[in-house]
Amino acid sequence: MYTSTCLLVLCTVFFSCSDSNNFRQEPDTTIPLEEDKTNPSLIVNGDMEDDISMDLSTIAVSGVWSYIGGWNAKAAIVEQKENSGVNNSRCLAIIALDEDTDVMFAQKVTGLKSGGYYKASAKVKTDMIDGGMGANLCLDYLWAPTSGALTGSHSKWQDLVLEIDDVPENGEIILCLRLGNTAAASRGLAYFDDVVLKENQDLYIRTSKHFRLVVSQDLVPISDQLIDEWLANMDDVYECYKELFRGKVPFDGKIISIRSKEIDAWAYAGNPIQWNKNYIYESLQTIRRGDWCFGIMHEIGHNFAPYISSATYAWNWNEEIFANFRMFYALEKLNAKVITTASVVQADGSFESQEKTYTGSELLQLYKSETDNCYDRTIGAGRAVEMGNALCYCLIRIKETYGWELYQDVFEELYSIPRNEEQEKNMNQWQKFEYFLSFLTKHAKVDTNELFSKQELQVIKSYLSTQQ
Repeated sequence: MYTSTCLLVLCTVFFSCSDSNNFRQEPDTTIPLEEDKTNPSLIVNGDMEDDISMDLSTIAVSGVWSYIGGWNAKAAIVEQKENSGVNNSRCLAIIALDEDTDVMFAQKVTGLKSGGYYKASAKVKTDMIDGGMGANLCLDYLWAPTSGALTGSHSKWQDLVLEIDDVPENGEIILCLRLGNTAAASRGLAYFDDVVLKENQDLYIRTSKHFRLVVSQDLVPISDQLIDEWLANMDDVYECYKELFRGKVPFDGKIISIRSKEIDAWAYAGNPIQWNKNYIYESLQTIRRGDWCFGIMHEIGHNFAPYISSATYAWNWNEEIFANFRMFYALEKLNAKVITTASVVQADGSFESQEKTYTGSELLQLYKSETDNCYDRTIGAGRAVEMGNALCYCLIRIKETYGWELYQDVFEELYSIPRNEEQEKNMNQWQKFEYFLSFLTKHAKVDTNELFSKQELQVIKSYLSTQQ
């Protein structure tokens, strides 16, 4: 890391100007926030009014802001600006106009509750930020949680928020004010002011045996009782998956959080399961009608993928299919209900999108004939196109003849084979399908023709051979 020795000339920063040395800043109409004495900020000098050293430091210190630099620090100038903060106060500035950089100020915060939930926020302005993560708040470790990114030019103060759920056992974190990020360097100018860190009291939290729902309070339209009943249902789903894999569980059996997030998908598996905040309210509403929530059951299913035993993926040609297959096991065992959208054939042969309720094994109908990639519209029709639900139907059809014990035996063996990523990356989906089929035929003690017709295998091969 290097301290800056260069001088940069700012041409336009948050305002119009008549020349490069005579800036006219827009009037600041930000309304100061009243301090909540019942939940005080844990950041020292969050308003940046006390002097801050601009010297490069190797560590973050409790109770003060330290400039700890970062990648290509020589391209950045850091300053404590007078009359440029909220309501013409002081603020911190990171300036890098000529080259991309990834640098930060940091403050260690101690005495937090291990396992507690906190929220950091800051007022931020930017100018001419191009590429990368721009201005952001984050914690100080590789791939740490990060707030939303602020890029481009914003002449009025913007709020950046970072929700912190992973406080370590020692109760310490390092909060950073950053321009750029790992593999996402930026150039431009960022101002930071009014940094706050508080306990996150905006959350709704309910815990069951295997799950902890952690979402914004305004996303919960139903009673605690209904939430608890739904989480108890998810516990039963978890136990079914555990049964299917004969005792194997993810994350060493630790509670899995289901967390509201701003993401670009409906949800992501893992711990936490990240649930897109835009879908939570509506999804929880359907619980009133007995829905168990297809999407969350699916994501829990992903959590039982082969990684739970560091096992091979050489047979897993499409994890989305297998997440749904695991879910079907639980649905059938528990006679659970899901409400989802189906593509239903009409009398004239057209298809209409409809909301449908499936209970237990009724979901087989969805995979057979009520989605675009169902069996009747792909494999059954001789069409070598995307066929995820069709193949899920085929796997369930085999279960109808040989029972779930066949799959329990197959998964027990496959989950005992160590992973070989070099082998996997050289296999296309058809080769993985064939590998899986070899274990099915081995444990069922039958020929492949007893499981699939020659015509079906030809269509499946035609498509899967084209997919890596």
